[in-house]
Amino acid sequence: MSRNRYLILCALVSAGAFVGGYAVNRSIPVAHAQAQIAPANLRATSFTLVNSQGQVQAMLRSGNFGADLTLNDANGNPRVEINPSGGIVIRDATGHVTWSSPKAGLLPATIE
Repeated sequence: MSRNRYLILCALVSAGAFVGGYAVNRSIPVAHAQAQIAPANLRATSFTLVNSQGQVQAMLRSGNFGADLTLNDANGNPRVEINPSGGIVIRDATGHVTWSSPKAGLLPATIE
């Protein structure tokens, strides 16, 4: 193949790719994944946040005494827990409690 034929072939391929991309872009309607208007109020008894593999990363749930929040690490183990009575527990990677707050009131926190 001569150099001129090669350059003409490259120009035709480039022009075809451009025209084809333009035609496809104009012929397929745009799809929106979410509604443009957000709901004014979203209500549920619990919310679960999962990663792309389906593992639970966080959970906010309602109970008899109030809301409970749990944040998990990448392995699904609880790392931070906040309960309705005001208690907060923070765990290390092995699951041992590294810090916790009192269950109620403004007493000093404990370090374990």
